[in-house]
Amino acid sequence: MFDNLIARAIVPVTIAVTGFVIFGCLLLYSFIKADLTASAFLTANNCADTVVKSTKSAMLEDNQQAIQNIVENIGTRADVKLIKIYGQDGKTRYSGRNDFESLSTTAEAHIASFLDSELGQTEVQRHEIDHDNGNLIISLPIFNEPQCSTADCHFHADEEEILGFFSIGISSHHLDETLTLLRNRMIIFSVMVLFLTVGGVTALLRMNLFLPILRLTYNAEQASQGVAEADLPKSDHKLGKLNRDFRLIVKQRDQALLALKALETPNRNVDNGSDQA
Repeated sequence: MFDNLIARAIVPVTIAVTGFVIFGCLLLYSFIKADLTASAFLTANNCADTVVKSTKSAMLEDNQQAIQNIVENIGTRADVKLIKIYGQDGKTRYSGRNDFESLSTTAEAHIASFLDSELGQTEVQRHEIDHDNGNLIISLPIFNEPQCSTADCHFHADEEEILGFFSIGISSHHLDETLTLLRNRMIIFSVMVLFLTVGGVTALLRMNLFLPILRLTYNAEQASQGVAEADLPKSDHKLGKLNRDFRLIVKQRDQALLALKALETPNRNVDNGSDQA
């Protein structure tokens, strides 16, 4: 009986608490993942913007060798998986590194979307993350600068709004490691909450419910064997009215037995007197 009662008491509480914790962890993980991913894209975008500014002066002068040197030097970084500069027609002009074909496909899709849309100065990038291969890619147009269009070094015409396009693929290894570590810690936390819930609920139920019920059961067994209410073990009052009602019933039984004995004694005296006569 008690095993069934324990299961009925513990299982629903454990499921409710653990389910709530797991839902909260998943929600928190999604928020943190979004924040970390946004931060990684911001870092990558700043890196891309720095490269664009480094190559822009060379592009304005149409210094192809300088552009190629910049692209190749940046491509030597361990965390750079792809770096390309495309011309105004969307064709690759300079390439420093291309470790993944999927990154090239994504970059070309970004450039195609730039060519198919009316670009404004506020539309500055396309980005995508590939968790399976551990990479993120950013593509952005390289705009012509009006303040430089009148300079002698300027190679492009004033009406050319776009000088070209730039794509860079960066490893997301550190981001993926951080997310994996966060996920593992949340799993450990959920398991800890599960054990804490089961242990805590079990301890509280044992102390406040099961032990008092066991004491009440023992008292009932003693009372059934004729032990008087005054001789029963003292209760801890944790069962409240149930325990008081039980002791009242036992007390009323004792009083009824005393009254019955009191009635039986005169009858016995009368019977004894009749026999002597």
